[in-house]
Amino acid sequence: MARRRSRRSALGKAPRAATLRRRYPLDRLATTAMMVLALVLGILIFSGDHATARVRDFSWRNRQVGIEDRAFLITFSRPMDPVSVETNLTLDPPLEGKVSWAGRRMAYTLTEPLPYGESFTLRLEDAKDRFADPENPGRFQPFEGVFQTRKRAFVYIGTEGDEANRLVLANLEQQERVILTPKNLSVLAFKPYTLGDRILFSATDAAATDAAATDGLLDQQLYTVTTGVVPRPPQDLLAEPPPFWKRLRPKPTEATPGELALVLDNRDYQNLKFDLSADGKTIVVQRVNRNDPADFGPWVVREGKAPYPLDTDPGGDFLIAPDSQSLVLLQGEGTAILDLSPEASRGPQQPLDFLPNYGQVLDISNDGLAAAMVNFNQNDPEKRFTESLFLVTSQGTEEELLRVTGSIRDAQFDPSRRFLYVLASEQVDSRRQDTLDIEEYAEQPLLLLIDLEAKAMTKLATLPQQPTLSMSLAPDGRALLLDLVNLDAEADLAEDADPEANLTPGLWYLPLVPATDQGPPLLDTPDQFPFQGIQATWLP
Repeated sequence: MARRRSRRSALGKAPRAATLRRRYPLDRLATTAMMVLALVLGILIFSGDHATARVRDFSWRNRQVGIEDRAFLITFSRPMDPVSVETNLTLDPPLEGKVSWAGRRMAYTLTEPLPYGESFTLRLEDAKDRFADPENPGRFQPFEGVFQTRKRAFVYIGTEGDEANRLVLANLEQQERVILTPKNLSVLAFKPYTLGDRILFSATDAAATDAAATDGLLDQQLYTVTTGVVPRPPQDLLAEPPPFWKRLRPKPTEATPGELALVLDNRDYQNLKFDLSADGKTIVVQRVNRNDPADFGPWVVREGKAPYPLDTDPGGDFLIAPDSQSLVLLQGEGTAILDLSPEASRGPQQPLDFLPNYGQVLDISNDGLAAAMVNFNQNDPEKRFTESLFLVTSQGTEEELLRVTGSIRDAQFDPSRRFLYVLASEQVDSRRQDTLDIEEYAEQPLLLLIDLEAKAMTKLATLPQQPTLSMSLAPDGRALLLDLVNLDAEADLAEDADPEANLTPGLWYLPLVPATDQGPPLLDTPDQFPFQGIQATWLP
């Protein structure tokens, strides 16, 4: 009996203890909460004085910025005294700009283009809290942030040795060149993406062309190739933040140049001219049906979607506007502006606007407010063969900037939109030395600079006669690239030209001294590269 009682008592105590533990779950919750609060309190105590004002975020910190980045944001932990911040804020090297405030955020908008290939340091010390006691203004945690601009680099199509017909990246910072495309692809044209990490190009495959005995230049396909550049752009403050799982992914620190990807084949259509939008999401290609030559016109290629034809009247040359939402297309005796936005209907399109008498669009300013267009002066009452360069604005004004007896080959706006660099030519009397009675038609190419504010024009250089010309203005507006491929190796330079400004055939680097309030940019001493190439184009 005693043994049974002891067993019962033993068996009865265990369930009773478990029941007591289950009856008080709030005890465990309270214990856990106290431990968490103690941990948080410890972190607050050891992390310092939280009344100290500080910079919480600098939008350009450890980023690589480009010409399209015109403002940065500084976010503070507390409302700040604007005067104390603006007085103590320094940038090394200096960058001129304007300051604006919105609560705890300060925006600094640049008034001059960013110079490429440089590193900048932002420092802020001795700033004051707006609501601090004047007798005890509190403390400010000094801040220092570093950012860089993109490297000075350009791409060209090689013409010599292993570089012949291949894309080559030339990095002026590291003084090196990298061949990006394989030998079997003969590159015809290319367009860099905005961040410089990829290049869109058209090329023919030598092996496939020889095997199929096709038409060569008409069998080009579109590809992309990586440049090895790892972009680190600032976050777009107007865009939606990416999902948290994408933000947790480690960002690559290096990339492999030369990785190819096919964008558009030539199986059913021949691909001709193409253009790439500024946001890199849209490509427009002029295509011709292999079985029906009457079926030709622009096609739209978007990322992740099948290409489709743009239902509009056939046209010629075209250009995607900087807003990436419209297409400027030569149609008939004028230029049409078409809707290129993803929301546009795929049915028949009517032009958003039509500009008569302009047969070519050379460039559109980055803000989309002005365009450099060519009028071929077909209605000239004197029947002279001339061309005119016009500045056409979004307000509807049309201003003739230049009229030449030769041709207007290229024009590019500088980043400030104050200056326009022009490649043009004038007809000259080119008499042969052996027979002065024979007059030959010749054009003298010129490199010109037009000040759009002062309405003044400056001749920067006289170029070799009758070359194949290509010009590219650096994104920061501080240098020009010129490739001069002379078809006549014995062509002479102009007799009345400045010898120091004459350029012989080759690939040239033309540094520009920045403009001042008193005058336009000046051409510094040109420098010829020791290698040859065509279509030299700066990376954005």
